Amino acid sequence: MEIVTEMDPSVGIDNLVKPTIDMARLVVTPIRDGPEFEWIIHKRYKHFHDLHEALVHYVERATGSDLSQRGANNDDSSSLNKKQDEQPCFPTRNDRLSFLNQFTIEERCKTLQNYLTKILKHPKFREHMATREFLDVSSISFVQGLGISLNEGAIAKHSISDIRGCSIFLRVPFICDKLRCHHALRWFVLKDSYLVYMNSDSALIGFPLLIDCAFSFEQGYRKTTTNNGIKIKNSQRSMFIKFEKEDDRNTWFDRLTDVKSRSLFAERNLFQSYALRRQQQYAHWFINGQSYMETVAKSILAAREDIFIAGWFISPELMLIRPCDDDSMRLVNLLNKRAEEGIRVYVLLFNDPPLVDLNSDHTESKLMAQSPTKRNIKVIRHPNHTFLLGIESSWLFSHHEKIVVIDQRIAFIGGIDLCWGRSWWKT
Repeated sequence: MEIVTEMDPSVGIDNLVKPTIDMARLVVTPIRDGPEFEWIIHKRYKHFHDLHEALVHYVERATGSDLSQRGANNDDSSSLNKKQDEQPCFPTRNDRLSFLNQFTIEERCKTLQNYLTKILKHPKFREHMATREFLDVSSISFVQGLGISLNEGAIAKHSISDIRGCSIFLRVPFICDKLRCHHALRWFVLKDSYLVYMNSDSALIGFPLLIDCAFSFEQGYRKTTTNNGIKIKNSQRSMFIKFEKEDDRNTWFDRLTDVKSRSLFAERNLFQSYALRRQQQYAHWFINGQSYMETVAKSILAAREDIFIAGWFISPELMLIRPCDDDSMRLVNLLNKRAEEGIRVYVLLFNDPPLVDLNSDHTESKLMAQSPTKRNIKVIRHPNHTFLLGIESSWLFSHHEKIVVIDQRIAFIGGIDLCWGRSWWKT
């Protein structure tokens, strides 16, 4: 990663009122090799100082634990001690009170540029959370297929719809949340079609807020009961986000406005559909179960990343290609083979009541038993039927989808379940 620093062009030398404050504002342009990613971040000297303090605290904590446990092997502290000479030295601010000219500004930019370059060359410092926050990057910033990150940052979040489906009696313990007394700090990532937040420490992704026809956002004290807040909502959820500074709020509000104006998903679709009308799309009709099952089996074998299966009734023992000399074309064996090869498999089953008798519990146990590590095969049975007071009933609801999606590029949709007796092998 290459770092280039320069003074913000919006800050002029001739018209500075407080040069010791305004001159600390820099534009940092990191360039990532490999897949080309380039972005600009605006930082002040204070941000550089906070980054340095966090790294110094990290070194002291690592070396201190090594001294207290001298007999144990500590990889973090030993690697830091070995690279003591390579640790970057933070530049001082002795020249802040002196007269600042163009030469002084350029020298300071070069010094900070060298400082950041050394940090990124150090493996421990590069992966530190403070460095990621300084560069406004996260674990999903450079993931292929998720889109380009348009804005990222740590924001205080308050959700007003985390207790969906509950009556007012079950919401009483969360009365503080309803009064907006609590805001949890989360890392937000804005992509071209959704807004997602995650836990900064564990990188566990929370609820993705999709940009749809109901996507909207508001600011102002009357709408958010705070001066530096934004209320965001779509057809599924609404939340408040709160900023420390007004400039940060305005930046995010402008980015949200720009994303919504560019997104086709925010437009009203025909028949109030969530999906867009697309022209010249490739599609193929299946008139019997034999050709459908064979194509599904070949697509599963050709999967490179993930496989999604949703069904009302799924039989894991189903033979997808017939006749077959062995059990390699059995659905459960196909999925187990791909899972062992590193392909992620996600299965959504209808959690059938006892009277329906679809044996969804057998399907779940069979699929999970075929994956010894239980990491690449995930099965969800939904919904959970309950009679508890205050919970909305789900007895009149069922998952009746018949969907198979390969690598999020090829989708099989229609009325054929992957189960016995309903394959309509020949019609």
